[in-house]
Amino acid sequence: MKKGSIILKYGQTKAILEEGIFRSVYRLAARPPILPPDEHTRIRQRISRPVGSLPLRMLVRPSDSVAIAVSDITRYSATEKFLTPILEETDAAGIPRKRVTVFVARGIHRALSDEELRTVVGPEISSGIGVKQSDPDGDTVALGVTSRGTPVRISRPLMEHDRIVLTGTITFHYFAGFGGGRKALVPGCAARETASATHFRIFRTDGPGKHPLSRPGVLAGNPVHEDIVEAVAMASPTFLFNTLLTPEKEIFDAFAGHWKKAHEEGCARYAKTYRVPVPRRYPLVIASAGGYPKDIDFIQSHKALDNAFVTAEEEGVIILLAECRDGFGSTSFFPWFRFEDPGEMETELRTNYQIYGQTAHATLSKAKACRVILVSSLRPEDVERMGMTPARSLDDAIRKAEMMLDGLPPPLVIPDAGYVLPDVAGNAVSQPPGNLMRSP
Repeated sequence: MKKGSIILKYGQTKAILEEGIFRSVYRLAARPPILPPDEHTRIRQRISRPVGSLPLRMLVRPSDSVAIAVSDITRYSATEKFLTPILEETDAAGIPRKRVTVFVARGIHRALSDEELRTVVGPEISSGIGVKQSDPDGDTVALGVTSRGTPVRISRPLMEHDRIVLTGTITFHYFAGFGGGRKALVPGCAARETASATHFRIFRTDGPGKHPLSRPGVLAGNPVHEDIVEAVAMASPTFLFNTLLTPEKEIFDAFAGHWKKAHEEGCARYAKTYRVPVPRRYPLVIASAGGYPKDIDFIQSHKALDNAFVTAEEEGVIILLAECRDGFGSTSFFPWFRFEDPGEMETELRTNYQIYGQTAHATLSKAKACRVILVSSLRPEDVERMGMTPARSLDDAIRKAEMMLDGLPPPLVIPDAGYVLPDVAGNAVSQPPGNLMRSP
């Protein structure tokens, strides 16, 4: 690989953008955060000195049963690293391992295989704890209705425990503001109808279109976030632990404590690191979703497309590298492309809402506003049906972009579009961290 070349992750492999293809390249990346000397020590420090809460061992009793909600295979959260310190807290409180159950919060995602469960949970899977997967169509308990009208139903097996611990990782989310925190329970361990109702809050109530505050990096005033928070409060979680990860899946920080306060502090820390200024929009943007599991399926990969989209000029070209080894990610996603107009799709969604219909709508809207070339393992005819242009490789995508643009302008390259949130000039926060690095 030539000096100056850029590595773009693709599944568990990589593509190389070689130096010399473009006369210049603008690379969008956050300044790498300073890693703690020892991540295991940092985890224990955060657990022992929680935000807005007593330590977990002081919040539970020996007679309690404890449910720990963890992320599924689509969201790497370093569960295998922090689960042991959390269990040490319940051990210290005198709670037998047989009274602790790990619930894989899969939301409306597919169920995990036994091998995937072992990967997600880690060595503690054999320590005597129980391990279950949430089921959006399984037995649930009705807890109430939010002020926005969302019926709150949570997994009955989880709610039968005396204490609930939420875990996960904090990232940007394209309409809930941030991942992590409250999302481990809703939609993570909620009924399908509850998950759908909270996601429906993305739409404006005073007219067509998406609510202006339902966007990444925003919590205050975000109707999706606020509805989820109201729903989760009905379940009264006892404790939270969330990681903050680099694109290389290293823990650079973590937050523990009150399920809402600790999450908010973690979100602020994450945004300070991965919100990156961009001086202008570009006619050509080349982005990687960040490799596996960020690009495990198209539904997950769309979050990277959303971040890349804000940096592209109107009718510009975006090249997105996303393997999508699991295909679309849901059988309910692709049928929505029977609609070729985003407005017609939105009309149907408002009448017959489905979560992944929302993702389809967001995808089609972007494909209509600019030209998206997708490098993936999806069938070319399916990519075309979604309004995008399929490509076999990065080189093939660049050739197609050259034809679309009648040349190759200097591109903006985003190696980890699933992690960074671009702040285009005019919309940036004051003195945002990060950097825009230019390669000669």
